[in-house]
Parts: sequence; C-alpha cells; structure tokens
Amino acid sequence: MTELTDIKGWLVDLDGTLYLGDTILPGAIEFIGKLEEQKRRFRFVSNTTIYSRRQIAEKLTRLGMNASEQQIFTAPSAAAELLRTFGGVKCYLVVADALREEFDGIDISERNPDYVVIGDVGRDMDYELLNKVFRLVMGGAELIALQKNRFFRGSDGLQIDVGAFVAGLEYSSNKQAKIIGKPSRQFFNLAVHDIRIEAGERWLSAEFAMVGDDIESDIKGAMDAGLLGVLVKTGKYNDSYSEHFGIVPEYSFDSIKDLSGRLG
Repeated sequence: MTELTDIKGWLVDLDGTLYLGDTILPGAIEFIGKLEEQKRRFRFVSNTTIYSRRQIAEKLTRLGMNASEQQIFTAPSAAAELLRTFGGVKCYLVVADALREEFDGIDISERNPDYVVIGDVGRDMDYELLNKVFRLVMGGAELIALQKNRFFRGSDGLQIDVGAFVAGLEYSSNKQAKIIGKPSRQFFNLAVHDIRIEAGERWLSAEFAMVGDDIESDIKGAMDAGLLGVLVKTGKYNDSYSEHFGIVPEYSFDSIKDLSGRLG
C-alpha cells in the first residue's frame, strides 16, 4: 500500500470532510496548511450543483483557507469543460442560477437542445420540470447528470439528492444519463489531469489520493480510477451504509484532524 507521505497529488472533498455547512471541522485548516507547507499539489473537489467555484472559493476564505477558483474542481465545471470540447452544441440547463456562470460561452437553449444538463435545483424540481426534461430527452437530447448522489446531509439531517430524479428520468426514457461528477472515472481523470498540468509532471494515478466522507462517491469512485481512497468518518459517513457496499478504503480516519496528524 502506498504510504500517505508518498502521495504527490491530493483531491479533497469539501462538505462533510473539511466543513459541515458553515462550520469548519477540527483539523481542516491544519491539513490544508500541511499540504501547502510540504508543497503537495491538491484540488478541492465537490459534487455540489448549487454553488459556483467562485462562491466556494469565497466560502473557503471566510472559513480560514485561502483558495482560488483554479484550486477548485466541481462537477459543473467539469461538465462545462467537456461541453466546450464538443463545440457548437446547444444545451438546456436544469441547474441553480449561481451555476450558470460556469457555462459561459455555451449556447443555452430549450429549443431542440443537444444536451440537457441536470443538477440540484431544490424545491423547483417538481413534476412539470421533470416532465419537460423527459420530453426533451425523448425528443433526442442526451442527458448529462452533474452527479447521481443518493442523499446528502443538510443542516437538518439527511436529504434526498438529485440522483433519485436522474434515476427516474433514466427509467422513464429508457436512456442512460452521462454522469459527470463523482464517482465517475472521468471526473477523477479530469481532476488528476488538472494537477498534472499544473505540476508539469506525469505522476501515476497511484500517486494521487482522494479524501472524502462518502464511501460510494468519494472512496469507491477514486479507487476504481486507480487512486488511493482515504475515508474520513464525518459528514454523511454512516457505519451501516458503508458496510452495505462492502468497500474497504486503503486508509480510514475518524476525522481530517487524525489524517493531518499522519502527514508528518
């Protein structure tokens, strides 16, 4: 097993790993500080489909971690990057208003779109909107899901996530959505590629680690992509849920504080 001190590139989950809501978790600032002090490359990664990278950077700064948009890699930013490579396509967006800035330069239209991009729009995800997306997909549009998480932990407890709606659309249309966020291999490959470009090094996937609280999206997804899986038992972590999947991470810690203590 790769030693943690030998990891050259780090992907670090946000909500549930470094903070909960607006509360920074113990050891989070110290952990990021050690990565910077030891000159290790890293990216803050998230499946959030509510906040833009600019908003996330502002939040991290408020919580005591100076972060730039370039250090943040999200499902929406990955989707926008992918769509730009296609060139000349039309998209219909089902995303929070704050995310629209991530899709600058892409032709946004609900008239015969090539792709429908779906994320979390909270209570706006009603029957009328789901049916509209269904009709666009049945009309020939491809469905891109920013993530397919089953649930997340909100300020008042566990809440159903957008994955339930994506699964329903797949069932009704008999078409599979293209998943961009974690746990898709493409997401991890793109994030790793981003670090490699910055570092100017061709580090192996095994020299990267993913730190997160979600045994399925964070840990299994990273391990399937060849990265080291480092679980922290905060946020949405649940013993019985994790045991159900039978996934054994390479490393497991009670919190980011305990992980930080292992970096020397």
